[in-house]
Amino acid sequence: MESCEKTNVSPDSFDSWLNSRPLWLQTAAKRLVETKRFPTAEEIQLLSELCINEVSDVNKDDFDPIKPGMLQQAANSQSLRLSSINEVRGINAIKNDATLNFGAKNLTVIYGSNGSGKSGYSRLLKEICGSRAKETLYQNIFQTNNPSTHAKINFKHNELDKELIWNIDSGPVQLLRNIHVFDSKAALIYMGEKNEATYEPSRMRFISSLIKVCDDVSSCISERQRALFKVMPNIPNELSESPAAKWLTTLTPKTKRTIIDTECLYTSDLDIERINGEAALAEKDILGRLKSIARDRAIITQIKTRIENIRTKLSDTALVQLVSSRNDAFEKRKTASEDAKKVFSNISLDGIGEKTWRELWEHARKYSESLAYKNIRFPNTEHDSLCVLCQQELSPIAKQRLQNFESFIIGKLEKSAKQAELKYSELFKLLPLLPHIDDWIADMNFIKIEEKESRKLHAALTLRKLLAESALLHSDIPKLDLSGVDSCLVKAIEKLNAEEKTLTELQLNDQRKILESRVLKLKGIQWLNQNKESIIKEHQRLTSYSILTKALTLTRTNPLTSKKNDLSVQELNAGYLERFSKELKELGGSRLPVKAESTTKGKGKIVFGLALNGSDNLIPVNGILSEGESRIVALSAFLADMTGLNQSSPFIFDDPISSLDQDFEEKVVSRLIALSLDRQVIIFTHRLSLLTQIESGVKKLQEQAKLEKTNPPVELHIETLRRLGANSGLTVPMNIRNSKPKAALNQLQNESLKRLRKLYEQSDVEDYDHLSKSICSDFRIVMERCVESILLNDVLQRFRRDIQTKNRIGSLAKIQTEDCLLFDDLITRYSVFEHSQSEELPAQPVELDELEVDVQNLLTWLEKFEKRAVS
Repeated sequence: MESCEKTNVSPDSFDSWLNSRPLWLQTAAKRLVETKRFPTAEEIQLLSELCINEVSDVNKDDFDPIKPGMLQQAANSQSLRLSSINEVRGINAIKNDATLNFGAKNLTVIYGSNGSGKSGYSRLLKEICGSRAKETLYQNIFQTNNPSTHAKINFKHNELDKELIWNIDSGPVQLLRNIHVFDSKAALIYMGEKNEATYEPSRMRFISSLIKVCDDVSSCISERQRALFKVMPNIPNELSESPAAKWLTTLTPKTKRTIIDTECLYTSDLDIERINGEAALAEKDILGRLKSIARDRAIITQIKTRIENIRTKLSDTALVQLVSSRNDAFEKRKTASEDAKKVFSNISLDGIGEKTWRELWEHARKYSESLAYKNIRFPNTEHDSLCVLCQQELSPIAKQRLQNFESFIIGKLEKSAKQAELKYSELFKLLPLLPHIDDWIADMNFIKIEEKESRKLHAALTLRKLLAESALLHSDIPKLDLSGVDSCLVKAIEKLNAEEKTLTELQLNDQRKILESRVLKLKGIQWLNQNKESIIKEHQRLTSYSILTKALTLTRTNPLTSKKNDLSVQELNAGYLERFSKELKELGGSRLPVKAESTTKGKGKIVFGLALNGSDNLIPVNGILSEGESRIVALSAFLADMTGLNQSSPFIFDDPISSLDQDFEEKVVSRLIALSLDRQVIIFTHRLSLLTQIESGVKKLQEQAKLEKTNPPVELHIETLRRLGANSGLTVPMNIRNSKPKAALNQLQNESLKRLRKLYEQSDVEDYDHLSKSICSDFRIVMERCVESILLNDVLQRFRRDIQTKNRIGSLAKIQTEDCLLFDDLITRYSVFEHSQSEELPAQPVELDELEVDVQNLLTWLEKFEKRAVS
């Protein structure tokens, strides 16, 4: 990304179009470029969050748009080439842990006879690369306990070495999906009725990925929408015509929370109004109910009066006075009593001056002044007076004692004490008489106070009064709280007044309908209030649903599809048709009456078909062309399709010249070599003619480069596969076909024959038989190379049309009759191992001793011939 910013690339029309897409999609585009892979499920989830945030106008800093030129730079930087396949297991008859190297060159030929494992490797590569012409990959059906299908792939991606472990369950390797495989199966696909372009130009492929991202993000957001279940209950049918029900239908994401709070506000006053309204509508005897309301109001007034009387007489002010008066009377009596003790200190009887005595004295006074000695002040101490208590004559001492008693009684201290006691007595009498508990409960029940609370209040009143009669301190008396009673009294009166008002109004004309409408409205508001939490959740759900709906509009693929369709016309359609004509010409098929046609298939997809040029007949092309011509047309279609990719990805060809004649073969070889100039080309073949022509073509390019003093444009790497017993896919350590004769003979003598001798000594018949035939076949190939390159000095070769005589033909004079007889004998005896034989006369293996002698004889001849001078 930094290099993109440093280059200050000016945006082209595609960049400008991409930058006009939603911000979340631009971010997804950048991540596609940076990671070079499709997002995971977790990353799709994060992209859906970005899409939602975009319509919610939050977290703007999380967006990271693509920079101009970034896509083009990423497309140009891609490079890919296969290095090897190792640890191959569980695939056809290929030996477990087999290895196939593709070398470090751009052009690789995997050569081997039928059954040597080429098709197994080809099928494996198609499975790994995700070819649409892939085949079912079987294990070795002739063996049991096969290991799981597995391989290790080594490759270079952007010049970095990578190694991946692949198994049958892992699916195609994402980084290798741009490797293209052509074989008989792929040819059949291209010769079908209609075929979609397999590989698209980078921009179209990029848009295809963005369309897939949009579809996945859309699915993710839609899933979230489906999870937004409605939790708010439906309003009851009886309230369906209420204003509340009508308001609910207007609830949208744009509804403000303050509006919801207002519509759901249901106060106690409204509840009383609703209850009274319902009661009024249910009342049939309105006049009787009005009289009942008046009686109830009078009862409540009486209860209120009784409560106020108790409250006043047990108020803090009254009880403070009571306690204070009690304490004052006590103190003054105490002072008077102490004075009495001093006055009557010599009296023989105790208790003089005490309360009981004073009461006695006062009663005596009352008796004397009202009955015994009327109009004479008590005590009467005249000459003939008698004691009013004992009726005896008073002695002088008794008269004096009575005078002293009276003086005490009418003294200041005694008078003060009496006054204080009188005041306390009067205040004490003001304490209320509490109602019986049953009466109290009945009164409280009338004003809707439960019995439990009523008993609690009565106990509190009783305790307060009890302590008021004896407490020395006002703080010792518990507080009295009648606020709950006051509130119930107010509510009871208000309820009666409201009901009275409603009933009175109901007697007026048309007021019943008005009241019914009002009650319906109040019941609707009550329902809204009871379900306010659900309404708020529904509002949140609607808001979330609206946001997700807006987000879904940002995942629409119409603009992407439209752009891809435009690009398909510009880059794919015209490009493909032009490339097909060019490929067909280069492969020698100009004379074939075939043309390519295209049809759009939606979402930027174009399908291609082949038609007969100059004919309106609907007969399919492969019904007219020969097998070889069909192969050339299919190969042209394949190359036209694959070369439309802006990357030099590897090509893999499995037996590309099947059914072709010499002319077509040479054209195909030239095209394969040309392809290897800028990409890796891997060819599987069992045809020596193909291998020879490739070698010849590469050699010409190398000789031309040598003359021009430049680096060879193409270098060839050859791998040879062999089958040994039940195992195929074995690579030969040294390529006999591509080795110089002398080196090949030394390898046979020093390695292969020694290994064969060991098997012979071990009596390993089966492995000996397979290896001996393989050595005989290699020996036969070396003979051919000796004839071509040594005896004939490469003047001519099989499968090569041209004859090279310059500085070569003179050496033919070295050939003698003995040379011809030697090769005639050897080739005759060993040709059975390279050519098919009658089943009735199968080839018998050569004796080991004879084989060793023949190899040594040919090696001796080679050394002598090279030293032989031209006669």
